[in-house]
Amino acid sequence: MKRQKRRYFNPYHAYRGKSGWKKALLTGVAVFAALLLLLGLGAWLLFRQELAIAGTIRKLDAPSPAWFVEVRGDYHFQEFLDGGGASSDGEVSAFLSQKISKGFYTPPTGDHREGCSVLSAHSADGSHLWGRNYDWTGSVPIIVRHIPEEGYASLSTCDFQNITGNPNTLPEGMLNRMLAIAALYVPLDGVNGAGLCVADLEVNEGGMPDPDTEKPDLTVTTAIRLLLDRAGTVEEALALLEQYDIHPSGGISHHLAISDASGRSVAVEFTEDGFTAVDTQAVTNFNLANGDTAAGGESAQERYEILTARLKEGILAPEQVRDALAAAARPEGEWTTQWSMVYGHNESCVTWYFKGDFTSGITLPIPSDSHSR
Repeated sequence: MKRQKRRYFNPYHAYRGKSGWKKALLTGVAVFAALLLLLGLGAWLLFRQELAIAGTIRKLDAPSPAWFVEVRGDYHFQEFLDGGGASSDGEVSAFLSQKISKGFYTPPTGDHREGCSVLSAHSADGSHLWGRNYDWTGSVPIIVRHIPEEGYASLSTCDFQNITGNPNTLPEGMLNRMLAIAALYVPLDGVNGAGLCVADLEVNEGGMPDPDTEKPDLTVTTAIRLLLDRAGTVEEALALLEQYDIHPSGGISHHLAISDASGRSVAVEFTEDGFTAVDTQAVTNFNLANGDTAAGGESAQERYEILTARLKEGILAPEQVRDALAAAARPEGEWTTQWSMVYGHNESCVTWYFKGDFTSGITLPIPSDSHSR
């Protein structure tokens, strides 16, 4: 009978078997890592501009939560203008969807309305002073520092809830930080390197016309972006506005308060034929062309009278602008003062006060690297 050959354990063969398994595993991991790297590189190449902007977002050390973002370049704004602009917030949102998310996500568009106050004055040496209260509820302020390749650098303020539609959503986390890029297109007020000051205020009377001519279109907020980027004076701002059909934002009636370094100040009130510019140093929530200070309601009239009285007394320093805004602020009620801005042309900076607290603020210099057109 033939003896069966015994099989002995050979550690060398076992080692070779494990080595092959390890090599296969390592090869698979390497391929997977390479794929992830390629996907990451592709995502970075696709979103590198957006990621760079999102990387500048930071929470400010302010008494009330507020954020800051910096945008260098126009972030497709010239392309937006060349394409005819937009006649509604929804069209702005659709445009930004293609640019920010490359079509993967459509940013929501929130409703907004304001009960605000603006005044313009001269300092003791004759330079321009300007201030603005933004009255609303549950705002999430984002200060936007914009440095375009051409035009004027600027500081402006956006309410993030006008992008998200939710006052509880903050520009934190990657998705919301990407959404915050849209703040460039929805400023509610701002000052540029030439000293042009612009603010959006609600009009509590009638309805804002929604024109439909052969002119290209802008919403109120994208019109503010255009003025901050391209206008150095009130005259230049009015000439730019004449080139567009201006449509309401947020489903409300608006007018714009515009001032420049010379001290000229106007309220731009939109009509069926375009707009009317009324020379005025104080603006609240009624059309000044009508001459009826009670038309915007008791609060609008009261705030207007406070500002005009302060102007008659004489406002000669930024601190007096702050005090006038504090007197016109709304500390309680359904709509309260969310932020206030004080600007002095000689100082070339803007100070923000949040939630009606005028004891301490955040001061930022207006970027100096402006390139006039």
